[in-house]
Amino acid sequence: MVQHCQVVVLQEEIKTAFQINSITFVFAWPEETSYVTDFTISMANVENDQLIETFSQNYDPGTLVEVYHCDSLCLENGYGNELVLELDTPFFYNGQDNLLIDIYYPDGECWSRVYNWEAGTARCLRYLFLPGGSGSSTGYFFEWIPYMVFEGTANFDQSTFGAVKVILGDINH
Repeated sequence: MVQHCQVVVLQEEIKTAFQINSITFVFAWPEETSYVTDFTISMANVENDQLIETFSQNYDPGTLVEVYHCDSLCLENGYGNELVLELDTPFFYNGQDNLLIDIYYPDGECWSRVYNWEAGTARCLRYLFLPGGSGSSTGYFFEWIPYMVFEGTANFDQSTFGAVKVILGDINH
């Protein structure tokens, strides 16, 4: 399935400003290895804490930054297998707004499923379509968002830096 997905992560879940250098997803199903092409992740600092149906209206024009692109991505499925994506362009999360993550791949045979957690509100917008099909400018709401781990660095003052690891969700549910 081809997918376009947006997720909004709330400021109170991240809690601090930092530069995001990588994102990790954890697979939840014992399916076979699959592939996606033109896999892209973009991010933006946003004020909204819930999404609306139209993808492009969930962020201000010019604020969505492409942070990761891969022509072909192999997904090693299996319980607990991790997909660690080192970002091509680290993203500075400002610590004041919410974080929008936009994931898109226009083609591929991807049947992968990652661990998710229930956010309680519609903070995930998805649109699935068959490989070679066309996308849509709108999607469908989900209360479940992917379990993710962000890793990066924070500048505590002018001379010190520290590693930051933010874990979103609980893979035990």
